[in-house]
Amino acid sequence: MEKLTRLGATDLQVSRHGFGAARIGDGAPLDQLEGLLNSLLDLGITFIDTADCYAESEELIGRFLGDRLGGFSVATKCGCITGGAQGEPYSRAIIEESIERSLKRMGLECLDLVFLHTCSAEVLRAGEATDALLRARDAGKVRYVGYSGDDEDALQAISMGVFDALQVTFNIVNQGALDQVLPAAERAGMGVVAKRPIANARLLPPDSPQYHDGPHWDSVRELLIDEGAWDDPLECALRFTLSHPVINSAIIGTTDPRHARENARRAGAGALSPQLLDALHSLRSTE
Repeated sequence: MEKLTRLGATDLQVSRHGFGAARIGDGAPLDQLEGLLNSLLDLGITFIDTADCYAESEELIGRFLGDRLGGFSVATKCGCITGGAQGEPYSRAIIEESIERSLKRMGLECLDLVFLHTCSAEVLRAGEATDALLRARDAGKVRYVGYSGDDEDALQAISMGVFDALQVTFNIVNQGALDQVLPAAERAGMGVVAKRPIANARLLPPDSPQYHDGPHWDSVRELLIDEGAWDDPLECALRFTLSHPVINSAIIGTTDPRHARENARRAGAGALSPQLLDALHSLRSTE
């Protein structure tokens, strides 16, 4: 069983390896998706990340997990125009409609966690989107509120002091959150969810200057070999992300039950050594 960790200051206990449900409504066979979703708890995966704009993702989660959703912490996102809605993105009306739709799709009375979906710092400062999400929380439709985004937008969200959790891009190729965003989130006591933790499974294409078997990696090759993280680039990437204690969960998407099992194995391989992490951090100068 995968180790659970508390998401920031919330009472949500989430698996370090989370399931990203963005792709499950993209046309994979329904029996395959049912098997995949049914296998999550057996793999120790108790955290599911979805969004109102991820095709049929929320509907399939509600359809195939139903009463068992109580065994998961489920995060969704709101603010985008989707589902035939009309109006302004991140407006109060759109966010209220989105939350009601998510509740209905998944058959829930209250959503565990809702992220504002990659809105800009300007939208955050305007206040309407944040206020709408907080109103939903106060009305008992949402337990915890979060922000999903990167860089200056993420820093703006953190500085507001109203969000319980942050979802941010962080991986071995894109370490941009390491210097400012992750420390700021930690100081604020926020839960942190890493998106794209295995760099979209592209570590790394042969034509990349950061190719996994190319000269970019010469300085860390021996360390990776010593720690058994060289032969499986995806394991290397996932262990890198999960080695950072500020990261509560790293969400990985798939429609293939076999891939979910392999990722669960990778997540259980343990943290990389401080020596190797320092060496990998040094690669940022060549990104």
